[in-house]
Amino acid sequence: MKILITGHKGMIGSALKTILLDHILVTFNRSELNIGNTYQVMKMPKVDFIVHLAAETDHEYCDLNPSHCYYVNTIGTANMMRLAKEQDIPILYLSAGSVFDGEKGSPYMPFDKPNPINHYNSSKWYGEEIIQSYRKHFILRAGWMFGGGPGIDKKFVYKIYKKIRNGQEEIMVCNDCIGSPTYTIDLSKCIENIIKFKDSYNYGTYHFVNEGVGVSRYDFAREIVEIIGTTTRLKACFIDDLKEEFPCKRTNYEVLQSSFKSRHWSQALKEYLENNFPATI
Repeated sequence: MKILITGHKGMIGSALKTILLDHILVTFNRSELNIGNTYQVMKMPKVDFIVHLAAETDHEYCDLNPSHCYYVNTIGTANMMRLAKEQDIPILYLSAGSVFDGEKGSPYMPFDKPNPINHYNSSKWYGEEIIQSYRKHFILRAGWMFGGGPGIDKKFVYKIYKKIRNGQEEIMVCNDCIGSPTYTIDLSKCIENIIKFKDSYNYGTYHFVNEGVGVSRYDFAREIVEIIGTTTRLKACFIDDLKEEFPCKRTNYEVLQSSFKSRHWSQALKEYLENNFPATI
């Protein structure tokens, strides 16, 4: 099968390329494919399936640059949907658990209605609404992402590792933000399964996160420290105590009920850290 992947150099795209080895992968650099440019998008070659991963994911950047945020995450998604519709092929759009406002207090189901609270999450939710206007769509919401190793991972796990590596003796981590960790390799295997058995799945919205009811950022960091093997101390705090580092308002509760079975996040985290980072620092 010939599959067009946007955002192929990112955390999920890099993992997905190691999983979809039995397919012909069509990828382009940003200079070759600007997803916000309708003309460039509609010139893309004929493929059998689109996996749309490309997005501006930095919450702080999105809040400071909303026009660019919506240009990439919303208009870009509209263009990719238009391409899929023109070619009459399925498209899988990766969204996020943070499109919810966190007020529910129990795991979100795929049919729960999002209520985004910042520009990044709004842009992803608008992307979902656009994708839903085309029948042959899969929307896959994922949780707190980790994967890719140094150079690719820009999320929580690498940020904690980097602070440890830099010799920071104490790290403040919030314990009032709860979410569902998601390993990019396991997510990629889920995407592979959807592509392989696309005719057996109903089009619509699904969730994928690693097993685990939900974990706080603090407990997630504690697991990282234990696996790495370091004496670095963690200090529990509230997310509002970290405004200097994370000024953009975030969802405090983004636990997802997964539509698919997977291993526990702690098992996946252990594999990720041991394969990509030194055991001790």
